[in-house]
Amino acid sequence: MRPLRFFLFSKIPFQVTNPIALIESYCFQTDFYSNFDIIPLGEKRIEDVNKIGARISKELLNKCSERMSHEINPENLGIFHYDLDGFLGLDTDDRNRQITDFNEKAVKKLLRISGIRLSKATKILHTLHPRIIPMIDNPLQDLYREEIDEDWTEGNRMIFVDYYKNFEKEDNWKNLGEIHKIISKMGHGLTKVRVFDILWWSFLKAKRLKEKQRKIQWSTIKWQNLQCAQHNY
Repeated sequence: MRPLRFFLFSKIPFQVTNPIALIESYCFQTDFYSNFDIIPLGEKRIEDVNKIGARISKELLNKCSERMSHEINPENLGIFHYDLDGFLGLDTDDRNRQITDFNEKAVKKLLRISGIRLSKATKILHTLHPRIIPMIDNPLQDLYREEIDEDWTEGNRMIFVDYYKNFEKEDNWKNLGEIHKIISKMGHGLTKVRVFDILWWSFLKAKRLKEKQRKIQWSTIKWQNLQCAQHNY
């Protein structure tokens, strides 16, 4: 497969030499990625979040489950009824209204639980709605502050707005669709959200390791100077 270019938050470009091989390698090393999205939606449980490395204690999970049962109603939140394709098909104003609703009525309510921060909150919500909710892990939050908005804080909806807006970039949507079509035929059962998660997570990990161990020559994932990239693309 030819090398494919992607962007994070529409501004930060990176290239993956062989994305299918990267995803297969990742799934092979961490079995939850090859199996987790295959679980039928109706059978997903909040406890399954630890299958994707959330490391949430049973006591804390019980508190989250109670809040999900009593205060967060998926039926009243439009975003939960879409997959990524359908959600991106909405006009921008409608999409942003639904993101605001989701942030206020789901994300912030989980963040009020002591010990739950945005990374864990989004992993819980992704576990239950893997077709549409991304995992906003700590490295992604750090990058957002560094490159997009240094004043951004947890609870601010803009990281979600920019996450979904990111797919308006032709490279992202076209290349993600191409990869997902191949992955689906291979039987991995990964959602488009999860496929993109593997790509950006691998990019940020490779970038971090290269900065720490400069003698390593990375050939699978390449990136460019971020400041230059913002002017060139």
